[in-house]
Amino acid sequence: PRLAGAPAPEVPPWYAMEAHRRPPAQVLEDALRGPLERYPGQEVSRLVVDGPARRALLEAAAQADLLVVGAHRRTSLPGLQLGLINHALLHHAPCPVAVVPQE
Repeated sequence: PRLAGAPAPEVPPWYAMEAHRRPPAQVLEDALRGPLERYPGQEVSRLVVDGPARRALLEAAAQADLLVVGAHRRTSLPGLQLGLINHALLHHAPCPVAVVPQE
C-alpha cells in the first residue's frame, strides 16, 4: 500500500522486468543494443559473471582504469539516488568511479 501523497513507483525498463526470464548474456545484449546503435564503432567487451553484483564489479574494478555505473533519477527527490551497490563501489573501488544518470 502507498501512503497518501506518495509518488507512484517508477516502472523499470522492459528489459529489467523481463530479465529473470532470459539468459543473462541475452539481457546484456538487449541492454547494449541501443547504445551500440547510437555509437557505432565503439569497442565493447562483454563479460557475464555469476554472483553478487558488488563483488563482481569490485573485482572488475581491480583491472580497470575507470568503472562506470548508472544511477536513477527519482522525480520526487533531488539529485541522484544511489543504491547499496553504487555506494559500496564509490567507497571501495580501487579505481575512479563515474556515476552516470539514467536518461
